[in-house]
Amino acid sequence: MTTRLSGQFGAGAWNLPRQLNALDSLMWRCEANPRLRSPLIGLFLLDRAPDWDRLLAGHDWATRMVPRLRERPVTSLLVPASLIWTADPEFDMSHHLRRVRLPGPAGRRELLGLVETMAAAPFDPNRPPWESVFVEGLRWEGKSCAAAWILRFHHSMADGQAAVAWLTALLSRGREPRHDKPQPPIPPVSRPPSSLALLPSLLGVDLGSAELTRLAEEALRAALRPRHAAVECARMLWTAVNLAPRPVGQLSPLLSARGTTRQLDLMTVPLDGLRAAAGAAGVSVNDAFAAAMLGGLRRYHELYGAVPETLAMAMPIQVRGRHPMAGNRFGGMRVAGPMAEKDPLVRLSAVHRVLAAAHAAFDPAGLDLVTNLLNRLPTPLVLEIARRIGLSFDLQLSQIAVFDPGFYVSGAAIEDFWCFGPVPGCAVTAIMISRRAGASIGVTADAASVTDLPVLMGCMEEGFKEFREGRPRRRGRSGSLR
Repeated sequence: MTTRLSGQFGAGAWNLPRQLNALDSLMWRCEANPRLRSPLIGLFLLDRAPDWDRLLAGHDWATRMVPRLRERPVTSLLVPASLIWTADPEFDMSHHLRRVRLPGPAGRRELLGLVETMAAAPFDPNRPPWESVFVEGLRWEGKSCAAAWILRFHHSMADGQAAVAWLTALLSRGREPRHDKPQPPIPPVSRPPSSLALLPSLLGVDLGSAELTRLAEEALRAALRPRHAAVECARMLWTAVNLAPRPVGQLSPLLSARGTTRQLDLMTVPLDGLRAAAGAAGVSVNDAFAAAMLGGLRRYHELYGAVPETLAMAMPIQVRGRHPMAGNRFGGMRVAGPMAEKDPLVRLSAVHRVLAAAHAAFDPAGLDLVTNLLNRLPTPLVLEIARRIGLSFDLQLSQIAVFDPGFYVSGAAIEDFWCFGPVPGCAVTAIMISRRAGASIGVTADAASVTDLPVLMGCMEEGFKEFREGRPRRRGRSGSLR
């Protein structure tokens, strides 16, 4: 583990917000419904089994550098909807770190089976919501990996961007241990703040002087520019309405079933083609990622029946605030993805248009309005609304730009890695980890929605092949690529 640290680590990490924001709280409250659980799982392939003693010491050091790893959400007695990060007075590393050896010979499918089991398991509400599992004795097709690392944590702790920042700062750049690392003490176990002290934030008001100044400035701007204020208010309301549980685009009859069993699979694709295609079309890699995924899903639908003109899909919009190293701060845009379009060039342009329009219309204030209102509702009602929102789209996509290879965990080199996200009511979630060398894509599917995941993965690989040459290949009249 390394010394490339920011002010948010060590003693600085103790200044992270104690109260979960509205979005974090909603994610944690949805843990009560197995279909809405929100684990994030990182799967790392290692070239060797890490030294166990170094691993124990490294994890202990990480929890002192990032004390959030020693904390759990606790409900306020006065206001049940208020959750506070509180240090676990009985924190025990043995509840979070373990190593296993799968019955041999164990390869890709056996390892993914273990990850699937972990994805379905609930977090213990009495302990910090994370676990770190090291798997030994693997045989991975085409790779020299001998071990794997599975890191599972609840989405309320951090989103993908914050988690990457944590890992980038904590992982090592070499095999040998470092002896010049900062050694912060174990953070003190303090009482959570009183419910009365939290009332201003529960009402959406921070009585600090900086916040009062901001509110006064916003009121003055609204008075001086009423038309501008009206436009901003309309954007905020549009964002709030777009987050409501209503369909956006067509829902696929083929993917309509929902259950609690999760299937996971992965693939690695070259990123140069996506980058070149995006550059040639004047769009983003995120647009090309979505266009390739829609192309793969179109092929899957062609095998099993009719292809809807569009597919209801969701993608996040990052809205980072004062604490970029903790919690979640993103909005969701739900759009009608042009799935039936066979021409990859036309599909790429269409994807760009719908995503750009949704992004331009998004306003963080609308997100805050919805999440704060939802967080004041009884948990059964919150679960029902969250369920309906999840059912309003079939596909969820996310892209994370990550560090390049060259990182180590307790002497073991990380050879490859993927991230798997939850399917909170939707049929498929795909997360693309983009690096210089390529893109690692982790797919989580509802087993009731996707009845043949290997076939779907093959279709998705074909969708990405359209962009492999750097320029999308048009289709001829017969449907073949030319």
